[in-house]
Amino acid sequence: MTVPPHPVFGHMPGAFLDALGEDGARVTIGGVELPDSVRVIARGPFGEVVPNAGYGEGGVNGMTPKASFFEGDVPGLKDGDTMTFKGETWKIREPLPDGRGMVRCELEKA
Repeated sequence: MTVPPHPVFGHMPGAFLDALGEDGARVTIGGVELPDSVRVIARGPFGEVVPNAGYGEGGVNGMTPKASFFEGDVPGLKDGDTMTFKGETWKIREPLPDGRGMVRCELEKA
């Protein structure tokens, strides 16, 4: 179920992405790579600061990696599209617009 948009949420995607997001995600939608990288809020074991652990929430046992994007940056994002982030390519799984301008999805190693 998508929550109907409310004007109070209009600036929230930018605030979340500014505070928590990282630049450099390359997204391919329908086999076509977007011309520019996008900002992403990535949760999970990305990169390696310590072997077998990532940054942020890295090394959380059993955690499914997740990503959140500004909906306008990833138009038409669907299951099976890909994101390359910090040198790893991920398949997008179950993208879900939240009705507030963001798209959240699970990630699976490509």
